[in-house]
Amino acid sequence: MTTDRFEILRPTHVQYRIDFLEGVYVLEHPRTGRTRPAKEIRAQYGLHDVRLFHSTDPTKFGQVRRALIRALEWRGRERRSAVSH
Repeated sequence: MTTDRFEILRPTHVQYRIDFLEGVYVLEHPRTGRTRPAKEIRAQYGLHDVRLFHSTDPTKFGQVRRALIRALEWRGRERRSAVSH
C-alpha cells in the first residue's frame, strides 16, 4: 500500500486508488469451531463493494487497518490543501 494505492497481490493482482475508496468499514465473521474470527476491510469503489483485506491474524489485520487509516487521513489532508489554495 502507498498513500495513493491499495494493492492486493492474491489471488490476482488488483490496485485500488485511495482517492476512489469510500465508506470503508470492517466486517467481523463469527468464530467457527477452533478458528479465530475472520475480519475483513471492505469499501465502496465506484459502484462496487470490494473486499480490500481479510485475515484471522489480529496483528496483521491491525497493521493493515492502521496503514489504510493513515492513507485515508493523508488523502483528506491533500483534499483540504487543494481546496484552500
